[in-house]
Amino acid sequence: MQRIAILGGLLLVFLLGACSSETPPAKVNQAPARTTAPQTPAPVAKAAPVGDEAPASKTKTEATEPATESPEEEVAAAKEETLIPEEELTKARAILASVKEEDIQAVNAKKKYKMYCATCHGFTGNLNVNGAKDLTKSVLRIEGSVAQIYHGRGLMTPFKGLMTEAEIVAVARYIEKNLRK
Repeated sequence: MQRIAILGGLLLVFLLGACSSETPPAKVNQAPARTTAPQTPAPVAKAAPVGDEAPASKTKTEATEPATESPEEEVAAAKEETLIPEEELTKARAILASVKEEDIQAVNAKKKYKMYCATCHGFTGNLNVNGAKDLTKSVLRIEGSVAQIYHGRGLMTPFKGLMTEAEIVAVARYIEKNLRK
């Protein structure tokens, strides 16, 4: 028993000695020391409410056409979308205009939602893990949903590199049609 302890100790000393002869690992997640005065942050652009724009062309998907909403829903959607920067909404509108309907229809949106979204939002949209919003109560229009999925928000992952634009639009439609109450 004593021999095992000694051999284990020698092995540990050997391993530590072998590791110490290597170059030490670089420090990760440390900001470099500042050598100049701090700069003031750039002003954040205010987002404008969505919904007053006319469709750009007939090639837009049907989900981007103005939906018939009650005045209360329009006010709530506009209020929630003012939290999304205008450049993100502009990118979302561009995505909606560029994606072909057949590409969207080819996506299994329910499967993509379960694969990427259900971990935090739940299968029914109201799990609320890690600060995830309750999708059953969301009042975002399709542009806002696409912007949220594409760019992310808070702890939410931006899916711009993980899903295609057609997949993002398909998931946004799935949420709008199947999870909202």
